[in-house]
Amino acid sequence: MPAAARKAKRARIPPGPVIRLAALAQPKAGAPETQVDSGPKTLTEAGVEAVVTVPGSQVPLLPLDLPKGLRGQAREQVARRQLADRTGLPQDSLSLRPFLPRGGRQNPDSWTRVMVADQVYLQTLAGISCRAVLPDYLTLPTSAGLWSLRLEPETQNPEADTPEAGDPNVPTQMMVRLGPEDGFGAQSPIALALLRQALQSPDPQISPPQAILLQQPDQPGPAGKALQAEIETLAAEHDIPLITQPEAAPALGLARPAVFAHGELDCDLRHNPMAARARLAAAVLPWRWPLLALALAASLWAAAQLIQLDQLQTERRTAEASAQALVKTHFIPAAPVLDARLQVSRALEDLRRAKGAAGSLHNPLELTARVAQVLAAADLRPDLLSYHSDSGLLLVLRLADFAAADRLATALQAADLSANLVESQVSEDSQGVRAEFVITPGPAASAAALGETRP
Repeated sequence: MPAAARKAKRARIPPGPVIRLAALAQPKAGAPETQVDSGPKTLTEAGVEAVVTVPGSQVPLLPLDLPKGLRGQAREQVARRQLADRTGLPQDSLSLRPFLPRGGRQNPDSWTRVMVADQVYLQTLAGISCRAVLPDYLTLPTSAGLWSLRLEPETQNPEADTPEAGDPNVPTQMMVRLGPEDGFGAQSPIALALLRQALQSPDPQISPPQAILLQQPDQPGPAGKALQAEIETLAAEHDIPLITQPEAAPALGLARPAVFAHGELDCDLRHNPMAARARLAAAVLPWRWPLLALALAASLWAAAQLIQLDQLQTERRTAEASAQALVKTHFIPAAPVLDARLQVSRALEDLRRAKGAAGSLHNPLELTARVAQVLAAADLRPDLLSYHSDSGLLLVLRLADFAAADRLATALQAADLSANLVESQVSEDSQGVRAEFVITPGPAASAAALGETRP
């Protein structure tokens, strides 16, 4: 099953019991020392669906002023510098986790709040097998417009499972959730001061709540009762209703507060989404130079193809201009060249027709008869007579000598025939000279024929 499908399937499984780790407690042999809200006494008994919480004082949720355009590691670097300026600690001593409820599915680079903890402390949490490890204030029920407060005695002795109820020497720990997007955990004096500061803050992002939900142990000690009285006084000063049960919220026009209903399980302290990006970048880094070389080679090849294409276009335009010039010179000097192929075809057809008309002026029978009269007068017999409209009448015969060939040519011309001696050579198989004449009508006969054909 793909990882995304496994994650979606597990998200539909309700989380197990909430187990609270003692502040900076070292695990015993076999199982970590824990304080359990209810149910099992160890992580092993709780199972892998348990939610483990750590003191909120160890993992504060801090707002930062980050530009909107920053993304990825650049955003994390600016956040580290701001934290170092606020705390005065080296950047590498603190580890931050971007606060991304619901995994930042809408915009993973828009976070402006971070959960900050000691780097070594977070490393001790990485080996815990559970559903998620969260700051304790993220386990409070909350909804929009509602502040949730919970009072808990703080364990000073890691060997004790629970503090003694009503012990005035045990300090009271307060967990505070200022709506779904904010929260903190601290000892009661510090928590009260932070609450007063939040109620008096001019920051428009921190608006006074419509109600305060206060939860505390069933048997609070004197410190818890005194703290409850101070919270009631603070709520009365700002005209804010104070309720002690989540079921009372709908009567005030608020949604019923719920636990883990706002993506808190995605803020697991064991996992750093920025570290996952860094690992991905490190995996991609070795391929950077080969990919860059491949992109450069592709760019050079594309540039060479564009240059060659431009050269071919230039040669094509030159050839077209030369062809048009030839057509203009030899075929259609008096007309523009619009379609060279069609215009040249028409010009050639006109020339063929003109040549055919001129050839038709020569009657081959009449021409043969006139040649026969000359041959009969000279007492000669032809070996071959062949007529072709393009060349004329081909006469092949044997003569006594070369002088006889000249006398025959003179006789043909005297009969108004153009006689062209093509070839004359001594015959090898017999005595005499073999002569070839191409005979066409003479000038007088051609002029007469043209006169007859004119309209």
